[in-house]
Amino acid sequence: MCSVFDVSDHAGMERFLDTYGIRGAGDMIYGRRRRPTQQVSIVTTRKGTPEIENAIWHLYLERHGDTWRPHKKYWSINSNWKKLNSRPEYRKSRCLIPATAWVESQGGKNPVEFSYGEPFFFCGLYKVWEKLLSCSIITLDSHPATRRYHEKSLPMIAPNRPDFVESWLNCAGGTEDFSSFLKPSIEYSGKILTAHPLLRAISTEYIGDPIPVIE
Repeated sequence: MCSVFDVSDHAGMERFLDTYGIRGAGDMIYGRRRRPTQQVSIVTTRKGTPEIENAIWHLYLERHGDTWRPHKKYWSINSNWKKLNSRPEYRKSRCLIPATAWVESQGGKNPVEFSYGEPFFFCGLYKVWEKLLSCSIITLDSHPATRRYHEKSLPMIAPNRPDFVESWLNCAGGTEDFSSFLKPSIEYSGKILTAHPLLRAISTEYIGDPIPVIE
């Protein structure tokens, strides 16, 4: 379960977005330890071309007076891959969520910060609530190499391929072509995933050195 992630502004994020022709990099929300129900930046093609929009990190909202807030009955920061085929958002409103790292732990203990040392995209879903957007991160089964850090799941990370990014954001077609990507993988653009032990899950204080995560 991904419940904390980073979007650092010093890791070439603007260059990364430009590689995929994504507009609106100036509207990016940066910050370390982004947490559920906060505003985060996502990439959609709602207006025809890939661009940055901002969304509440909690897919299901409910009306509260004149505004919307995270739904109390449905904790929806993540979307489990096994339920994707029953969700219209998987067919009609897929998004990408720029990030540079994420944090996992076993039952809140022994947290680590995972990273590849460069920007990447989480694969996600989004919904529209009048003028607001909301989103969730898709989670897959855990990977054998990461189970010691989090035994239940691993976030779905988009491969560093323009054809995948284009297809994922193009919600006019089906989802059959994504089946092979719904399997946990720690490979990303030839980079080695590292796990950096943390003092606490939401802290930025490290304990020890980064550990390469090897299959």
